[in-house]
Amino acid sequence: MGSKSWTLPRPSQSSVSTHRLLGSVRLTYAICAFLATCLHAAMRNMLGMIILKMVMPRPEDALNISPDVARMPGSNTTTGSRTIPNPLMQETLTGDLPWTRNQELTFPGVYYYGYVVSISLSGYLADRCSSKMLFNVSLIFEAVAYILLPAMAHFSFEMAVVNLVICGLLAGSGNPAMYKLFVTWAHPTERTALLSFAYSGILMGSILVYPVASYLSNFGWELSFYVVGGVSLVFGIACCFLIYDTVEQHPRILEEEVDYLLQGNSNLGPQKQQVLRVPWKSLLTSPPTFAFVLTHMFHTYTFLVIALLMPRFMREAMEFDLGKVGYLSSAPYLGGICSKVVCILGGSYVERRVGPDQNCMRRMLYGICGILTSLFIGVIILADYGDKTLVLVMFALMMASTDMGFSGYWPTLLYFAPSFAGLVSGLANGMAHLSGFLAPHLVAALVDTGTKDEWNKVLFTLIAFNTLAMLVFGLCSSTNLQSWDPSSEKQKPRSTLT
Repeated sequence: MGSKSWTLPRPSQSSVSTHRLLGSVRLTYAICAFLATCLHAAMRNMLGMIILKMVMPRPEDALNISPDVARMPGSNTTTGSRTIPNPLMQETLTGDLPWTRNQELTFPGVYYYGYVVSISLSGYLADRCSSKMLFNVSLIFEAVAYILLPAMAHFSFEMAVVNLVICGLLAGSGNPAMYKLFVTWAHPTERTALLSFAYSGILMGSILVYPVASYLSNFGWELSFYVVGGVSLVFGIACCFLIYDTVEQHPRILEEEVDYLLQGNSNLGPQKQQVLRVPWKSLLTSPPTFAFVLTHMFHTYTFLVIALLMPRFMREAMEFDLGKVGYLSSAPYLGGICSKVVCILGGSYVERRVGPDQNCMRRMLYGICGILTSLFIGVIILADYGDKTLVLVMFALMMASTDMGFSGYWPTLLYFAPSFAGLVSGLANGMAHLSGFLAPHLVAALVDTGTKDEWNKVLFTLIAFNTLAMLVFGLCSSTNLQSWDPSSEKQKPRSTLT
């Protein structure tokens, strides 16, 4: 018996007619998912940059500069162990919050305390109740909480922490639902392309929010929260009329597209919002599940460290002016956008050419991307603070290889366990985003004064986690439909006929 995969019917072997993507409800949902991930990423990643504008300057945390710069006319002078900054290098800071350095470093990661809890629970709920409701509630109420954050921050650090935890709780409740809806609103041969497009919103949101928030903060750092939160609120309300749980509920879908989607997902049987029983033992002991969850956990560490701490790395290790940090911190995400374009344009073609058994292809792709990522990080470690252009280029290439690897492993869940896509993706995201609040604490412990050597220790941890991800995915991953998934029961009668 050959390996089974319901997800990739070949054109020559399938009676499913094609239906154009342009103007379809499939594209409408993909665009909504793209914009939602864009706004979620903007609200999340803006914190790493705007925190530099929120907190008032502290004399004891003055930036240390290199000996070469110190010898320049008008440079810093050193008295004992204290570095007195060069007056010519000082910038106007708008921060007015009297927070400590430790509070400033760890505050952006507080978001993930709530995110980790809700994303695991919502993954379970996404398989049992309306994914549309979870999707919309997540975006709308997170936007409201985000708008309230400046007021809470002015009140006290503790209130700001509570507010940000709530933001994380609300954000995490929408991710598994969005992922689950792609089982309905993406034909099997379009899933890699549409998922790549939707999740490119994470990169686009990061690219846009850094310069936009940097500019808006010139009029007060609070304005960034009001603008980003307000746009998210308006879009969340609009999604109530654009997204639906099933093809039967959609009021504007054409009959031809209904047939196209239902035939493509025919092995799922009638669409149901409830899964009666979760085979917990089989699911949690399955090597593909094990590979998916751990790969995502190790892989996400790299992305979260960059998203949360890239602006501070640029400011401290590379000694960029604070006015340029917002713009330059978005540069690495351009590499990720390039990789998304490749996946969007070539994903469906490769899936059709490779055929049902994608195991070797995806393992090879992820392995190559992992090796390249480690090499690029190694160059950044060897580079000096003066090699600013080289470091920016390496970060862009690293983001490209990291994101290409993500497109290699992330769609596999829709192949080996489509019935539990929400549950397993929620579990994986919950585990992965533990690093969201652990990484800032690690950086606070490793980076005391912000020198390049101290930041190199953080970069070495990226290589370590990247290596673990390659090993786990290479040894245990699979795209074959698992026997414990209810969809496999739908396939048995057809298998006996063949």
